[in-house]
Amino acid sequence: MGASADRRTLLRHGAVAYATLAVGAAAFGGVSVLAGGAVSFPAADSRTALNEVESALRTLARRWETTPPAELVSRLAILDQQARTIGRWRLGEALRQDWMRTHGRILVMTAVAQGDAGLPARATASARAALVLARHVGDSISVAHARVVLAELAAYAFASTDDGLQLARAARATAPRAHTAILAITTEAHIMAARNMPMTGIVEVLREADAIAATLPAGTPGYSLDGIHPAYLPTFGGAALVAAGSLTEGERRLAEAAGLFDRARASGALAAVRLYQASAAMRGRDLDRAQALATRALAASAVRPSSWLSNGILSLAQRAGQHGADWSGLVVQAREWSPA
Repeated sequence: MGASADRRTLLRHGAVAYATLAVGAAAFGGVSVLAGGAVSFPAADSRTALNEVESALRTLARRWETTPPAELVSRLAILDQQARTIGRWRLGEALRQDWMRTHGRILVMTAVAQGDAGLPARATASARAALVLARHVGDSISVAHARVVLAELAAYAFASTDDGLQLARAARATAPRAHTAILAITTEAHIMAARNMPMTGIVEVLREADAIAATLPAGTPGYSLDGIHPAYLPTFGGAALVAAGSLTEGERRLAEAAGLFDRARASGALAAVRLYQASAAMRGRDLDRAQALATRALAASAVRPSSWLSNGILSLAQRAGQHGADWSGLVVQAREWSPA
């Protein structure tokens, strides 16, 4: 079995099986077993394996909005295991640093997928591990991204908006002109709204996000691995404004985002926009429109059901019930579709 065949086996079956094959292939030249069981592998093949894992990561990022979170968690677990196994090979320092950087990116994406799947404790552990690796290799983008994930988990999964706000601001300061600054600022704005902080402050930070976004190239739909889609800021900026009580401007931004995501066929992201639009309608006491939009959110999420979206619909249904509306059918469906 040659090295190229070994690499294909790695991608098909995961790193545990591949490590066994690599040790068994030592006699075929190029691969050698060192004292203590470490595997020495030619740098060219290790670099090729790294490129293949990065390619797989980019593919998952592109398909993020149309892939169920549980499937993303499973696929990312394979890449995580691959990175862990190859990290035990005897590599040169530069190549080892590149593998650690990629492993950190895998863990950040894993944390987000686990959060979407309703696994906040596991998501927190993955984000913290990503933060450690990213700091070690000086990857400021992944450090910032991990802090954004931790901020969202702290504020929404563990009801600690104080910690969430501090983490979001730290994420923004880590890479203040990168696309992760948009992620951090919109998270900051959301938490500020949840804490009933002054509207002027929320509007100001979103203006700063607009200014940063204007300097960045437009990213593609999917996970914000190396860039950000133009609809991201109007989605989450609009949602923050709605939560703070600025319905007109918030709904304007959300309508813009819905058009962009609809054209891009990003069903998971479009579901989020519809949910935020339903929340805006609820705040405006238009219960029929809120129910229609919540139904559209659930329909849009059919290919990518997420825990947070189901919880959001259940929360809206509870608020609707306080005004005499009956969303029981939608509640049943949301619970059935929840991945948690």
